Amino acid sequence: MKLQNLAPVKKGDRVRLIMMNDPYSDPGEGSIGTVDCIDDIGTVHVLWDCGSRLGLIPGVDRWVMIENSSENEKQGERP
Repeated sequence: MKLQNLAPVKKGDRVRLIMMNDPYSDPGEGSIGTVDCIDDIGTVHVLWDCGSRLGLIPGVDRWVMIENSSENEKQGERP
């Protein structure tokens, strides 16, 4: 797995949080979620499995992509 902070992720990709620069809303190191969308300024909005809906800020937060949505499509699975 490659650490990413300017990640080429897209909707449906699964990510694991390494570090988030938000001490009050951080879903926790190691949290896993699904990319919901990427807004116009590049924030990667994630639906975390724990129920949180926080966005990742490229260049500030760190995460790894653990599953690519196009790989799921090739296998006929849903993300």
